[in-house]
Amino acid sequence: MGTRASDHRQVTESDPASARHGSSIAGALQGMRLYQWPKNTLVFVPLLVSHAFTLEDFLDALVAFFSFSLLASATYLFNDLRDIRSDRMHRIKSQRPIASGALSERAAMSCAIALLLFASALTLLLPHGFAVVLAIYLVTTLGYTLLFKRMLGLDIVVIACLYTLRVVAGDEAIGADLAGLDSSDWILGFSCLLFLALALIKRCSELFTSLLDGHEQLPGRAYREEDIPILLALATGASMCSIAIFVRFIGSSDVTDNFSDPRLLWLMVPILVYWLMRLLLLANRKMIVDDPVLFTLRDAHSRWCGVGMTLVTLAAW
Repeated sequence: MGTRASDHRQVTESDPASARHGSSIAGALQGMRLYQWPKNTLVFVPLLVSHAFTLEDFLDALVAFFSFSLLASATYLFNDLRDIRSDRMHRIKSQRPIASGALSERAAMSCAIALLLFASALTLLLPHGFAVVLAIYLVTTLGYTLLFKRMLGLDIVVIACLYTLRVVAGDEAIGADLAGLDSSDWILGFSCLLFLALALIKRCSELFTSLLDGHEQLPGRAYREEDIPILLALATGASMCSIAIFVRFIGSSDVTDNFSDPRLLWLMVPILVYWLMRLLLLANRKMIVDDPVLFTLRDAHSRWCGVGMTLVTLAAW
């Protein structure tokens, strides 16, 4: 009986440690924001634009995707460590694992360093140019975390540039020579303006949430309630400009020469207009309370728009 009691006591005493270990793993996975990884599929854009690609190109792009995703997750953890105080004042961000205490600061830092090392190791499988772009992304992201995010307007521009760097990274990963394509300027211009619109919508949604929590100014940011109309107007302008550039991209020689029926690509224009217009209207109605990319992944209308654009692309291929 004494032995059984002792064994039972040992199991009971070890349970809290096991629970903490499991909680740390769950907290680390949550802190990595795996739901944000779809953003990194932008590295596949040059693969599609090049039109003629091999299995080796696809595998290189896949390695680039995981490398970029691991690095991005590391920067999310660094960012959350830096923003603990302001996140705890935010109705939604206060649920993040570091801010809520589900993941200790020490464990978060260890996880971030490990992810950074894994991402760096994957770059050894790709051309040197990809590692350079990844390093630029890391430095820019750290600059955003430490400084730029508190600078009015500049933070939004930096976010848009970080999105566009994913496209450039995909180009370097497969050596598609995007710079040598007639459509390259249109691709990068479309990316910059589209992601600028999404970054502006994100700030608006964060401001709306902050106002609901009783804050007149967005914690940790330089935006106030009176900035919302300007931010929405800028988002609308950036959205419409991105569509205009997309139309020009459809007419570029690279598209007309490489697609079997490029005229079908015009069907993507009304789909893109509808998606952006709906996103802007919902943001204005305060129905987007967090990252618009996350909202898009959860929104059925947005998913159908994605399916429609994919089908049109395949039909025109």
